[in-house]
Amino acid sequence: MSRMTLAVLALVLPGQVPKEPAKDLFLHFEKAPGVEVRFVDYHWQPALFEAMEKGTRAIPEATRNWVVARVMIQTRPRTLGEERLGVGSYALTLWPNLDGKGMAVEMRRVDMRDVFPNLDAMAPAPRGETIYKGPARFETVSPPADRLEVAVTEGEGTVVLTLRYGDRRLSLTLTR
Repeated sequence: MSRMTLAVLALVLPGQVPKEPAKDLFLHFEKAPGVEVRFVDYHWQPALFEAMEKGTRAIPEATRNWVVARVMIQTRPRTLGEERLGVGSYALTLWPNLDGKGMAVEMRRVDMRDVFPNLDAMAPAPRGETIYKGPARFETVSPPADRLEVAVTEGEGTVVLTLRYGDRRLSLTLTR
């Protein structure tokens, strides 16, 4: 893997420098006016995701948060739920159901200068300020996607971020 690729990935996802990077993962960019999302197309792992949903502690990776994308609010603040997201860089993070209340989704303002890639697994969130944290209301869809997909669509006064991981879909609406 080239130094340029590692440098680009260092801007995308947190974690630690990999010992042996995965060879079939790719960095994707999705944009809408004023919002850019970057993500790696990780493979669908149904047992791991189910363990996160149920709060199973038998799989270590299912007991920590996962950064699924980097979200950049570029031109003007947006609102998610009742929280205001200022212009800046955020880690869009999933939290496992370890407390029995269900999975959660977080938007955490992060300083991307402290980020290092881990290409083999979704990394835990770096230090930062939690701006939004709420329930992750996934719906079941068919057929399953083989890899993580993120779509960014513009509506009237909104930008919708849609995560699709396997047979699960989560949409988050950012308003002006």
